[in-house]
Amino acid sequence: MASDTVYLLAIPGMVCLLVLTILAVRRVQRRRIGLPTDADLRRLLRLHRVVVLRRYAALLALSAVLCTVPFVLDVGVLYPLVGVGIGVTKVVHYFLFGQLALLRAQSRVLSVYAPEFRDPVRIVLGLDNGTLCVRLGQGQRWPMMVARGVADHDARQQGIEGGGWFAGDDELGGVLATQGGDLLLLVPRDGKQRASRRSRADAARRERERRAGLDRRQP
Repeated sequence: MASDTVYLLAIPGMVCLLVLTILAVRRVQRRRIGLPTDADLRRLLRLHRVVVLRRYAALLALSAVLCTVPFVLDVGVLYPLVGVGIGVTKVVHYFLFGQLALLRAQSRVLSVYAPEFRDPVRIVLGLDNGTLCVRLGQGQRWPMMVARGVADHDARQQGIEGGGWFAGDDELGGVLATQGGDLLLLVPRDGKQRASRRSRADAARRERERRAGLDRRQP
C-alpha cells in the first residue's frame, strides 16, 4: 500500500479483507441467541430484540475505532482499516434491517395467537441462508414449514427438535419457540398446499391469518 510501484498488488488483499469483513459481521450478528424459553413468547421476543441491538451497537463501536485509529496514529499502512470500518457499518445495517423486520413479523403473530405446546417438532432438512424445513407433528398430513429466525440454523444443531411453544395456525404458519430458546417464524413451504388449506379454512381462521400478517409472508 505504501509503495509507488507495486501498490496494485494490494488490490487482491483488499478484496479478501472485504470478504472477511462481511463473513465476520454475519457471524457476529447472526449467531444463535440461545435464551431460556417458556410460555411467555413476548418476553422472549423482547430479549431477542435486545441481543440483536446489543450486537449491532458493539459492531458500530468497532467500526468507529477502525475509522479513527489510523488518523490518530497517522500511520499510512493503517488507512485501509478505514475502509474496513465503513464496510462493517454498511454490512451490519443490511443484516440489522432484515432481523428487525423479522422480529416485527413475529410480534404481529404473537399479538393474534396464544402460545400452545407442540410435540414433536421435527427437522426435515436444512435450507439455504440458515433456514430450516420443519414439521410440527407426526405424519405427512402436517405441512412442511420453512423456519426462519434472526440467527442462522442448520439441521445438526441441538435444541430445535423435540417440543416447543407455538403461536399460530398449524396449517397456515406462526411463531415457534424452540427448546434452545430461539424464535422462528414458520411459513408453509408448498404454496399450492397452502392455498388449498386456506380455501378450506373458515372465515375466522382466514381473518386471524390476515391480522397476523401470515397471508403475506413468503417461505
